[in-house]
Amino acid sequence: MMMAGVWVGIMSAAGLLVPMTIFNYLTDKQVAGMVAGEIFKNTSFINLTLGLVLLVFANYFVKRTIHHYRLIRWCLLIIMILTLTGAFVIQPWMGSLRETALLDGFPVMQSPLAGQFRLLHGVSSSIFLLELILGCFIFWRSSKII
Repeated sequence: MMMAGVWVGIMSAAGLLVPMTIFNYLTDKQVAGMVAGEIFKNTSFINLTLGLVLLVFANYFVKRTIHHYRLIRWCLLIIMILTLTGAFVIQPWMGSLRETALLDGFPVMQSPLAGQFRLLHGVSSSIFLLELILGCFIFWRSSKII
């Protein structure tokens, strides 16, 4: 499935290459974080769309008795749940912390909310890493089926 490879490529670029470039290029880390957050939000919608398309294909193949796609289907479902959690729980929570800190006159990393923000950032990064690993597994597994 070439689409799975494209999906993993988009996830890798958006999650690894883009933030590294933004944080190296922009001197204001607060602005860099806000830009990265927007990119992650947009990537989440791409993730959900491609995940849904791949899930439809996986269901089709399972119905056609190609049972190797059962595991792929479960991995896709896990990725979509993780993406939804990140996009609609973790990222808005981090944005809320950032806005609260800014209203208090501090960048979030210099505010009393810094510890909570770091924890959420770690959870978000872990979710992304798990999504990327599962995406690579899906790509590998689907290439073995052909």
